[in-house]
Amino acid sequence: MMHPVVVITYLGLCAIVGLLGRDRALGFGGSFIFAIILTPLIVAIMLLLTQPKH
Repeated sequence: MMHPVVVITYLGLCAIVGLLGRDRALGFGGSFIFAIILTPLIVAIMLLLTQPKH
């Protein structure tokens, strides 16, 4: 069983990535869910490589 601090930290990082993705096509929710599934680092890199929505 994972320690609660690890889970809270992971979800916090996912929320930060979600905030970074709020002006992208996926929005906050999509970025947050992808960060949970793929890891925040991968999604953050993906967000850096994409353009903001217009």
